[in-house]
Amino acid sequence: MGLFIGLLLGCNNLPFFPTPPLTTKAARQTLDHWNPRYCKVREFYGWYQPAAVDSRLAYVLISNPSDAETKPVISVARFQLLTRPDESQEWFLTSLLSHSEEGFTLRQGWDNLLIPVKNKLPEVVE
Repeated sequence: MGLFIGLLLGCNNLPFFPTPPLTTKAARQTLDHWNPRYCKVREFYGWYQPAAVDSRLAYVLISNPSDAETKPVISVARFQLLTRPDESQEWFLTSLLSHSEEGFTLRQGWDNLLIPVKNKLPEVVE
């Protein structure tokens, strides 16, 4: 009986829909296209997955293409897996933050985003 309850509770946590993949290419395209006049990925360093399985952090070098004198900044892009009302799941860019040169006390960037991640986006002409 205990085995049956454990199996039932364990299966209850399994998703009914497969988790959509979050590829480096899709993340980079999303970052490049959501604000193309001010945000361009120069280098994609890699992923970090926090304890929450519905969250990913990408470490990227971002530059401002409209201001050539501004030096590129290492930023952390947070992607969150959200469930829509129809139970489908989709990844969203929810923040892009960096720290000031003075230390880790002053965060700069955008922390109130909800940009859907698309696998194919139109090319941006600079």
